[in-house]
Amino acid sequence: MNHIEFFKRFPTENDAIDFIVSTKYKNGYVCPKCGCVHHKIYHQKYNHRYLYCNNCKSEFSALTGTIFEHTHLDLRMWLFALNLVLIARKGISGLQLQRELGMKSYKGAFRMLNLIRRAMGTESHKDTFEAIVEIDETYVGGKPRKENTHKGKATKKAKRGRGTNKTPVVGVVERSSGRIHAKVAFPNKEGKKLSGKQLLSVLNEVCKKNTTVMTDQLKSYGILDGKTDKNFYHIKIGHSAVYSLGDGKHTNTIESCWAILKRGVYGIYHHVSVKHLQEYVDEFCYRLNHRDVDEALTNLLGLGIENIAA
Repeated sequence: MNHIEFFKRFPTENDAIDFIVSTKYKNGYVCPKCGCVHHKIYHQKYNHRYLYCNNCKSEFSALTGTIFEHTHLDLRMWLFALNLVLIARKGISGLQLQRELGMKSYKGAFRMLNLIRRAMGTESHKDTFEAIVEIDETYVGGKPRKENTHKGKATKKAKRGRGTNKTPVVGVVERSSGRIHAKVAFPNKEGKKLSGKQLLSVLNEVCKKNTTVMTDQLKSYGILDGKTDKNFYHIKIGHSAVYSLGDGKHTNTIESCWAILKRGVYGIYHHVSVKHLQEYVDEFCYRLNHRDVDEALTNLLGLGIENIAA
């Protein structure tokens, strides 16, 4: 939603609290101490964030177990941050979020974004992709530079693409719905990246049986030509000759997703550490998966409530 729609929907903090609480307690308030149901539980007048149980005469925070649990900020700021992340096609930086919310501390804005990304990463697509999927890999990292320079002259040319020192990310997109699932491909025990078993594990995580899988000519995808547990049907596209013949055999869908990810990393974040790369990938996947969903904010709020308690 745009800014005008947002402030019409949440004119006060109590409206934001009611929205969060109604999302958390879909079936009515429940006291965590005595298990009393909603008809004896009320909001405290002095602080709308707290609920009072008339059965056991105790109060408790309605935000416990959510990403808002320890915040002292107006909850409209949190919901506004959620909304900004959703409508920012290529992401929003911590400094930009700090300016948008008028926060004094960059650390507070950075913490907000980390918790939001963590919530996005809890969305599951296990065994939901079917029919036709595309799988491809991309590489995230700094611009390749000349290595082993001696007196200004390069003795070794840095590799681009496969064979580079950048971090690979493997993605699977369902052709019919456009949903995407992506994982950072860390080296295995032998130090190999993008092995056949690694690629197959990503497919097994989200695809149903008898799914048609379209890939490029990376040798590791050869594992799909043999017998697999889910009986995948493998179609290989030769990019050295053509990217698409108009017959539906291509991996252009997943490659367009990589373009958005790269533009966000280079243009908004500038640098992403390998340690937190998966969180940024989850952010872009969630935004792409919910670009046409009106209730994306409610869905994200539900993830932030249900899965961040730990």
